[in-house]
Amino acid sequence: MKLSEITKRGRSAALLWDECDEALASVNETFGEPFESARDTLNASLFNAASSEIDLETFKGNNNPLRFEDLKIMVIVRPSVLPTPDKKLDVLNVRIEKAEETLKLLKAERKSLIEKLKIKGHEFVTEKVITAFRRIK
Repeated sequence: MKLSEITKRGRSAALLWDECDEALASVNETFGEPFESARDTLNASLFNAASSEIDLETFKGNNNPLRFEDLKIMVIVRPSVLPTPDKKLDVLNVRIEKAEETLKLLKAERKSLIEKLKIKGHEFVTEKVITAFRRIK
């Protein structure tokens, strides 16, 4: 593959990304922001209702009152719940923290080893390629 061909494909992808980015910004301004605001209001209402008078199980299944047949849309309610404090849970949380710290140390050790192999001139192969796009200021 020649560099000129990659550059040509890059320009094509950049042009399409530019069109998509502008369209998404326009759509977000027109529809996304009002939707997010309405959803935030609904979520706050559901949270307040859950802590007072309404069981969120009411919003599961085909009898969900947030099922709007005329729109062919159903709002799915997924509450995130935590148990009241428990000694066993506290012990498990400490174990998780220790495991996360061990994982962090292992990742740092791996990164260090990779850097040492680069310095020694070790051969590397491309695992995968990921592209991202951003505006140039």
